[in-house]
Amino acid sequence: MLRNLREAIQYVTQYEDDFVQRAADQSLRERDKELAQKKDTLTQSQKRIAELDVIIKRLYEDNISGKLSDERFIKLSRDYELEQTNLTNLVEHLRQEVKEQEKQKVNVRQFIAAVRKYTDMQQLDASVLREFVEKIYISEVYTPDENEPRIKVREIEIVYNFISAFDFEEAREQSQAAQKDKKTGVA
Repeated sequence: MLRNLREAIQYVTQYEDDFVQRAADQSLRERDKELAQKKDTLTQSQKRIAELDVIIKRLYEDNISGKLSDERFIKLSRDYELEQTNLTNLVEHLRQEVKEQEKQKVNVRQFIAAVRKYTDMQQLDASVLREFVEKIYISEVYTPDENEPRIKVREIEIVYNFISAFDFEEAREQSQAAQKDKKTGVA
């Protein structure tokens, strides 16, 4: 973790303009994709709620006309009303998330400000972690080669505050290549 943070700090310090551009682009793509998924789910849920209103109305009419027994009506209406309640709660939750995401802007400058505070970080402590890291995902994977013994490998994904997950090593390589191309005159 300390090595990763040092790498992040070094990259941001050396290639600040590239970092601002890459972080903004990446965050916008991720946020737009996630927002579109939530909006689709929201639309589908709202459509299903309207369908359930019609179904419940028909159940009531079938019960009144004698086509449906009281016991069956109670069971079906309870199930449909529970589904509708759950969907209504989901819709409210999704509306709130969509609203928050639409308001949220990439705050790369706050990440850069944190980087400037820790340009010479010697050790990692809880306050530094809280300032930089939102979440850490650790997953176990096994080597796919059937001819070799299975080796368990841990993949670690760090989700940073303000900028989400960001591959600093890849960004450094791309920035170095871009600088090299500028020096040699390659377009």
